[in-house]
Amino acid sequence: MMLAHTIEAVVNGRITRVHCNTCNGQHAHRASPPGSSTTRARATRATRPPAKPERDYASILRSRDPATARGYATTEHFKDGELIRHPTFGVGLVMAIKDANKIEVMFADGSKTLIHRR
Repeated sequence: MMLAHTIEAVVNGRITRVHCNTCNGQHAHRASPPGSSTTRARATRATRPPAKPERDYASILRSRDPATARGYATTEHFKDGELIRHPTFGVGLVMAIKDANKIEVMFADGSKTLIHRR
């Protein structure tokens, strides 16, 4: 929401600090209202962790035999580095165990988070 604010500081002709008349808080001036696409894009860029280079699917599977891939099921328990065969995504490699019930798997069309151990 855009609420009533009082300008507290101006530097080089730009508003830099404001005081919210509703909650009595102080914050940096925002040119657009919170939640606007500009603000969301800026916030996403600022909080997103640095991008990791994507590993090439073909090079990941180069030294592995797809025939050894285990069938995927949510009830199965998978380990890091294990090959799996998913009915929709095909053969993939477990890249990471995210938590007790999730795994990160690299498929030909990209990385997917899947459930396991249910």
